[in-house]
Amino acid sequence: MQTKKILIFLAVEEELGAENITALSATHALRLMGVGKLRAYEATLRALREENYDVVINVGTCGSFRHPYATLLRPSVVAQGDIYLDSIFASKPVALSTGDEGISIVSSDNFIGEDTPAAQREKIAGFDCMDMESYAVVRAVRLHSSLEGKPAPKVYMLKAVSDGADGTIGDWSERVEALRPVLREALENLIKEIDDED
Repeated sequence: MQTKKILIFLAVEEELGAENITALSATHALRLMGVGKLRAYEATLRALREENYDVVINVGTCGSFRHPYATLLRPSVVAQGDIYLDSIFASKPVALSTGDEGISIVSSDNFIGEDTPAAQREKIAGFDCMDMESYAVVRAVRLHSSLEGKPAPKVYMLKAVSDGADGTIGDWSERVEALRPVLREALENLIKEIDDED
């Protein structure tokens, strides 16, 4: 069975840790995007211009109002947050066939926490989780495919809840470090699942 060519994206090294990144990089392309939609968009386009991939996986942490710490989520709906959610600038959410039905993620340009205005929190309350990169990755993959006239790689979102987006994050570094084995195992299982597909 031929192994698919997989590109793995994560925002920052802390989410998987240097040791896990080194191990995964031995068999798959792995890129750090940086935090935020603009950095994620640029990093995705740059990587896809350099190489062709069958699959793009965006792995990392997220906040959630409804799922507890360490919950693993595979969103099938990806939305752009902030003013793009419910204004005249609204963007239509993107559906992914690779996620779990009914699981949604919204990407914001700002960290969602206890200082986030109530009106903004209310706008995103219907989503399962939130991050700062997912929507940009999906849009960049689709744009690149359109410009190149090539089939788009399949995009998978794999997120672990690191906080309640409510000021309870505490020591982010400690929480994320504790999540690394969970994310590493989930990522390896996802890669195996992808490689086992026809």
